[in-house]
Amino acid sequence: MTFRIPYRRHLAGALGAAALMINVPAATAQPAQQPAAQPAPGATQIVSGIDQAVKALDNIPRFKKLAPQMKRQLVEFIIGNTLFVLAHEMGHGVINEMNMPVLGREEDAADSFAITTAIRMNTRFSERVLEEQVKGLLFSTKQAKKEGDKPAFYDEHGLDPQRAYNIICYMYGSNPEKYKQLATDTKLPEERQKSCIYDYKNVAWSWDEMLKPHLRKPNDPPVDIKITYEDSKKYKVQEQVLRHMGLFEALATHLADRYAWPKPFVMEARECGEANARWGQRVLTLCYELAGDFADLFQGYWKTLPRKYREGL
Repeated sequence: MTFRIPYRRHLAGALGAAALMINVPAATAQPAQQPAAQPAPGATQIVSGIDQAVKALDNIPRFKKLAPQMKRQLVEFIIGNTLFVLAHEMGHGVINEMNMPVLGREEDAADSFAITTAIRMNTRFSERVLEEQVKGLLFSTKQAKKEGDKPAFYDEHGLDPQRAYNIICYMYGSNPEKYKQLATDTKLPEERQKSCIYDYKNVAWSWDEMLKPHLRKPNDPPVDIKITYEDSKKYKVQEQVLRHMGLFEALATHLADRYAWPKPFVMEARECGEANARWGQRVLTLCYELAGDFADLFQGYWKTLPRKYREGL
């Protein structure tokens, strides 16, 4: 299943770090109570990887002269959007491999998997991933308007503004007090805010109910997940940063620990000839080119955000 990049209408387009795949309490019919934030497995390595990625930008001529703060915001934008893509694709993987029913569009279900998993993690890191994805969708909307792209109402994905508001809606619904200002700043109507509480509770409970039969029992052997990084001269920086951060390794460890997968699968990072990420034939593919598209989007539209949103929503 391909994740079509919302920012590039003509391309096939995270949270998927293992930190997002930790066990969470099953939702009930009552409003979900957010657990206390815990250090995410692999989070220290991810933070270290972000620092390494910021330094790596000095090896790319067009980024070398950026101010240090701008470099870090660029890296956080790329990492946040990449992790959301990985989580979205793993949503497809879970649905397909566990043979789950889907009422509605599978793309919406994959989005809800990524969003609710991040919310239930309840850390500043996972929250930031969602914020960066909202920014990306807002940039995408501006880009489409500038380039004269008409909304693709027939597409399997929702429109970018709708996807952004779904993230905001679920965030607000999970904790109205915490995200009240977010809802106000993004002009989420009061009437919609009320329904978001039910929407989040319903989707979180639904995922828990569907996943219960597929959770791995303590004595069951974990599935084998093969990880490969293709050597690439053209995208050497992307390759080195991904290897250093260990996103795939952390994700694989916790996917294998959490779920009873019916068969082994592969996670690969490689040069694809296009900016892409996809799940298909038991292979999760992340293309090195994807980071370049996210970087272009950030540089082109970062200044269009109000000042108060440039460092976080």
